[in-house]
Amino acid sequence: MKMRIARAAGAAIAMTAASAALTASAQAGVLTRSATDCGNPEISQAFKPYGDPSSYKLVGDFEDGTDGWVLTGGAKVVAGDATGKIGDAGDSKSLVLPAGATATTPPVCVGLNEPTLRFFTRKDSGLLSTMTVWVDVQTSVGVWVTLPLGADLGGAWHPSLPMLVLANLLPLLPPDMTAVRFRFAPLLGGTWQVDDVYVDPRSRY
Repeated sequence: MKMRIARAAGAAIAMTAASAALTASAQAGVLTRSATDCGNPEISQAFKPYGDPSSYKLVGDFEDGTDGWVLTGGAKVVAGDATGKIGDAGDSKSLVLPAGATATTPPVCVGLNEPTLRFFTRKDSGLLSTMTVWVDVQTSVGVWVTLPLGADLGGAWHPSLPMLVLANLLPLLPPDMTAVRFRFAPLLGGTWQVDDVYVDPRSRY
């Protein structure tokens, strides 16, 4: 009986220590240190014209290029903006991803308080193609893990559905913030365009 109690106590201590290590790594991981403006990001109700009153932080609209983004497979900035309802009236650029291309965002600060990703996208070709979205998360031991976040079936320019990142950030405790990277990649061929990428870093400000 005493041995069982001792084992249970040891397990509880180990779980507590692991939880503390995960929280500490979220605050001081490599990506967290490289992320900018975690404390007070500029926000707006970017998707309010589409019935979404949440506040979002801009990750990229490609008007000034792709500084901090990682592009592969021919992904590049092209002429053509998603919509005049978001951003400035003079916006005129977006990102094109041909088959086999990927686009990865700079580090973005998020926390447990309803982190949500939204963006505009358009499928230019590929009947069966979908736009897949992934999130890169750094574990407490420094290993990067890539997890699926969602997919878009395509069509003309349209706002994506909100994609929740909450399940991938369970080691955190409010108000801790960590940084993740979002990756866009066409699946099953096709050519896509992406524009006006936003993340809801907190549920309330």
